[in-house]
Order: sequence, then C-alpha cells, then structure tokens
Amino acid sequence: MGIPRINLADTSDFDLGALRVCPARRQVSMAGECRELEPKVAQVLIALAAASPAVVSRDKLVEQCWDGRIVGDDALNRCILSLRHLAKEYSPEPFAIETVPRVGYSLIAGPNGQRAGHAHTMSRRGSLLCVFFAVLLVTGLLLGWHRYGRSEAAPASIAVLPFRTLSSGEGYFAEGLSDEIQDQLTREPALRVAGSASASQAARETDPRKVGRSLGVDYLLEGTVRPNSGRVRISAALVRTSDGTRLWSESYDRKLDDMLDIQSAIGLAVANSLKRRLIYTVAAARPPISGPGYALYLQARGLVRSDNPQSGQEALRLLQQVIKTDPNFAPAWSAFAEAIDLDARTKDTEGLIEAVPEAQRAAVRALQLDKNLADAHEALAELSGGDTPEAIEHERRAAAMSPRSADGLRALATSQHVSGEFTKSLATHRRSHDADPMWSAPTRTILDIISELGDRAAAGAWVNQAFPEDPLLRSFALARAAYHAGDFSEAARRWSDLAKGQTQWASPSKLSLQNVLLMLRLSNEQPARPPRPGIGRDSFTPARIWMTTAPPAPEWQRRNRSSAAELVYRNENVIAAKLMLNEGRAKELVATYDSPGGLLGVRHGLTVGTCFLQNAAIAALALRAVGRDAEANVILAQADRTINAAYRAGTVPLWFEEDAAGIWAVQGKSAEAIAALDRAVHRGSMHATRTDLLRLGDEPAFRPLRGNPGFEAIRSKFAARFAQERKETARALNLKT
Repeated sequence: MGIPRINLADTSDFDLGALRVCPARRQVSMAGECRELEPKVAQVLIALAAASPAVVSRDKLVEQCWDGRIVGDDALNRCILSLRHLAKEYSPEPFAIETVPRVGYSLIAGPNGQRAGHAHTMSRRGSLLCVFFAVLLVTGLLLGWHRYGRSEAAPASIAVLPFRTLSSGEGYFAEGLSDEIQDQLTREPALRVAGSASASQAARETDPRKVGRSLGVDYLLEGTVRPNSGRVRISAALVRTSDGTRLWSESYDRKLDDMLDIQSAIGLAVANSLKRRLIYTVAAARPPISGPGYALYLQARGLVRSDNPQSGQEALRLLQQVIKTDPNFAPAWSAFAEAIDLDARTKDTEGLIEAVPEAQRAAVRALQLDKNLADAHEALAELSGGDTPEAIEHERRAAAMSPRSADGLRALATSQHVSGEFTKSLATHRRSHDADPMWSAPTRTILDIISELGDRAAAGAWVNQAFPEDPLLRSFALARAAYHAGDFSEAARRWSDLAKGQTQWASPSKLSLQNVLLMLRLSNEQPARPPRPGIGRDSFTPARIWMTTAPPAPEWQRRNRSSAAELVYRNENVIAAKLMLNEGRAKELVATYDSPGGLLGVRHGLTVGTCFLQNAAIAALALRAVGRDAEANVILAQADRTINAAYRAGTVPLWFEEDAAGIWAVQGKSAEAIAALDRAVHRGSMHATRTDLLRLGDEPAFRPLRGNPGFEAIRSKFAARFAQERKETARALNLKT
C-alpha cells in the first residue's frame, strides 16, 4: 500500500549518463541512435532510475510496474536482462544494473557517476549504503558463480533456414512462416541471427557443417510445413553445425488458429535448448487475427518477400481477404502497402501515381494499429520521398525496432546518409552487410557510396571482395565504379561486352552503354526508359535523364498535380525546372512552390535536407526572379547550414561538392563555390549524375560564375576530360568519331 505506480505518460524525460530517456514515448537515445522499449521494460528502467543507487526490491518493482498483480519471476528477469543488453549496445555503457541476491536490483548510472534522473551529491550515508550493497553484491555473485555458473551467456549464433513445404503448389506459406520466426528471433538480445538472404542461399547446401561455416553460425533452425483443410503440421529441428547433431526436434499437428502458439513454442524451445532467455514472445501480445486469416497472411508475405513484381497481384488478392475478415491486424496492412509497391513495378507511370496514395493509406493504417511496426515505417519512408524529414524519422523508427538486424541497420544507414552523415552511413551499411552478406541491397549501396566518395581503388577492392565467384556481376559492378570515377571508356568497354550476352546483366548493360555513348556524343540513340523499380526507388542503372527542352506548361502542371505525381516525376522535374529557369519561366515554378506539395520537395517551413540542395538552389533562383528575395534567402541560409553540418561530419560525395557549389554560387560566395567545384574535379567528378544538365555551364545555379576565370578553368578541365574519354571510348569500341 502507498507504493507509487509507474505511469509512463506522466514521467518527465531524464538522462542516464549520455543516454536520454523519454518515458512517454518509451524511447531511449544516444549519439543519434534511438531505441524503443517494451512498456514493462520502460517501467522497470524508470523505477530503478528513480531510486538509483538504492536497491529496489523485487516485490516493490512488481508493485510499481505490474500494479501488484501476481507474475512469475521470468517476467521481471526478462526486463532486467533486456535492460542489461540495452546498456551494452552503447559505448560507454550509460548504466549498469547490479543484482543484490535475495533482495532486488540497483541501477548505477553513467560513466560520470551521476545519479539517474536528477543529478545530486550523494550523502555520506548513501555512500556507505552503496558500499554495503556492493559487498553484498560481490558476495552474492561469487556464491552464484560457484553454485549456478554464469546466468547470462553470450548471444548464440543461429540461422533460420527457409521452411520447406510438403504440399503441392508454391512454398510461399512455408517461407512466410520461417520469415515470421526469423523476425521473432532477430529481436532477441540473447541470439545473433543470420540474415534471411544469406540463410536462403546457404540452404541449398545439405551439409549443416558447410552451412555453418558459410554463415558463421553455430546452430541451424530448419523445418517443414504441411497445411491441410484447416489444419497444419509443422516440424522443426535445431541442428548444431559443428557435427550435424539434432539438439531438439518437434512436430506440431494443430488447427490454423494455433499458428501463433506454434511459433512461440518453437522460439521458446530454441532458447531452452541453447540455455538462453527470450525477452519477447509471440503469444504475449496475440494479434487480432484468425487462424485461416493468418495462414493467408503468411502466404502473401512469402509472395511479397519473393520480390517478383508478377506476384504482386496475387499478394494483394490474399491480403484483401485477410483485411476483410481481420481488419485490425496491423502486419496485413503493412504487407498490403508493400504488395502495392511490388505490383506497381508492372505499371506505367500513371499507374504508379495512382498506387502511391493507396499504399500510403495502408501504411498509415498499419501504424495506427501498431506504431512499432518496422515494415510500415520503412514503407512510409519510401512513400515520403526517401530523403525528406518525414522519411528520415520513419527510417530511424524502423531501425529502432530491430537495431541488430540487416534490415534495421540498413534503415539506420539510410537515415544517416540522407542526413549528411556519409562516413557514418557507410560504416552502418557495412554492418548491415556483415549481418546478411548475401543480401544484394547493402552490397550495391556500399559500392555506390565508396565510388561517390571518390575512392576508386577502394571501390574496386570492395567489388572483388563482394563478388569473388560471379565474374559477370563483378564486371558489371566494376563498370559502375568506373562510371562514377569518370572513366567512361572503361565502363563502356565492360558494358559493351556484357550487352552482347544472354545473361540477366545484358539489358541493364545495354541501357548503361547507351547512356555513356549519348553523353560522349558517339551515338544519337537515346536509352529506353528503364522499368520503374518501384515507389520511391531509383533504377539500378546510372543513366541520366535526357531532356533538352522544357515541357510545356500543361505538362509541367500534370506532373505536379499531386504529391504522388511529384514524387514519381521528381527526377524528371528537376531537369525540367532547370530548363524552365533557363527559358525565363520562373513564375510557373513559383506557382508550384506555393502549392501544398511545394517545388521539387522544397516548400514553406520545411528544412532543406542534404539531398535537396540542388532543388533548393532552383527554388531560390525562381523566387528571386519574381522579386521574393527574402524567401529565397531563407532557403539558401537553411541549405548553407545543411552543407556546413555535412562537411563537419566527414568526407562528402562528389555530387555533394557540386550541389554545395551551386548553393554558394547563388548566394554570391564565388570563392567557396569554385573551391568546391575544383575539389570535385580533382576527386574524379565528371558532372554525370542522373539530374545534371549535359554541360556544367548550362546549370542555372552556376550562372553567377560565368566569366569568372576560376570557373572557366574548371569548365575547360571538364571539356578536356570529356574529349579524352570520347576518344578512348571510340577506340575501345571501334566507333567512328
């Protein structure tokens, strides 16, 4: 009686060393990385922090955090274990939780010795109590060590192999189930789970010892699934990779309504076999879905994860059935957004525009039902433009949900990249690759970032490391690295060879080759538009957008009629806006800027992001042209702050140097602009990104620099290098100049 309950909404934010704790949001953050806690874990942390460094009894913690309800020891133990693993994810560790045997727990905050919550000097009596409890702690630990051995072991390494279906038809149901189990185990601090792409590829090998060596794991979870008339038979086994021994196996013959219980049972059985404790369980918060609905969801999830655009329609059909019967199941809404995106890859541009609002609504609905759904945050990040403030926030939320998985690390790396933390982003992408080496997305992104940072030698070394056994892919990747380095002749030679074959690299190689030849004026054939890679995604090829005349006013308005249209046409609109400025059509651009969607992602009151510098220069020039200098100066000042923050954070890409030069040129900072352009040239820039005009001097942002000797010298360097690359490319491909 009289013990205060922990109310998260009413608890003020506080610090534990360098860790910021936000109880109302159930979040902790440090060094820009945010984590979201389970409600009970957050309550236990607050209870211990409020009393720190005093010991809080187990009974009092139960009273404060569980309202005095009778709960087993496991509930509190799991919260304590989760907090200890949380602290170990940061360096230096912001706090430690000490166990006082037969009494309770004490939280010691921060490397600076400050008390949690509100820092104040401890009294002599408090210090003596701390020493007393420390002696008890050491004694208890020594006794516990001899009596029980270590209570917390290092994370066990495990791979979840794709479950095999034993029924006729495609195995998407089984793949969806193994994906769900993979996601469940990935969240557990006591386990280190191999990435799904790597596990899928390694599953082709039948010898568990070879699989273990290739994935670097000590255990494998494998299984089979046989659905039949409202029932399902699932067999699962845990295998030790050192010798192929089965440590555990079990078969479950249940109704479809028991699917979630089976998943939970498999997870707990794995943990028990490995002598680890789980923090999360599927059954702890049973989602509102029926067994048949969940079976349809698993099948649809398998279709979505296949990444085959032709599977999009079937996934949508299944998910529509799930949502109709189980409308409050958040993962179905999130998967529905992903399925819309997948299906959109088969549509033309207008079909893609129609798909955007529907996908946005589905992702928003998913987060209304479950604000912690990582997949929904990822979907909304792409649907928000990929590099807007809203997108960055969604990426960080997705990363916080699964901070150790390849997906979570990639989300964090993406948010860092579009925030101007390029070096940090590269390091995080490498961690994502290490978590799932066979996943192509981080592998390709690492190559692009290294190339864009101007380190061609490192890019080549990465290609040879990433694709040692695939000479065709290695050649395509080396061509991409050469293109980024301005070595168009080498890129053209490799793409020409690949375009002659019948492999999957022939089509993108032909498109990339056409792009280079047109750029060097060795061909008049414009590249065919590549298939849309999906909502908010860029094509795999580096081809720039070829547009020599600005679109007429009705066409410009059509491409900016909605936020969805602007998102889909974003790259084309950047080129079009530059050409419109050169034609004196600033009024049309300002009218678009004044619309709710803004101009090229730049709008009133919105911070100018790292990837919007080029667009910000266009908006500022348009506003100045109609006499709205004050608004233009606000945009430029925001862009200037973004530029300086990125330079302070570390090395910047080549394109960033050019974009920064454009902002500084428009501001009248000619010396800074020319210095940035000169750095870009010396580091390998050839002014050849997707939304660049063909000639540097045609860029409207550089108009104030025309005639400046330094700028004209840079233009001459670009022209000389293009002439040299044109000559070498023609000679390599036996073309007439």
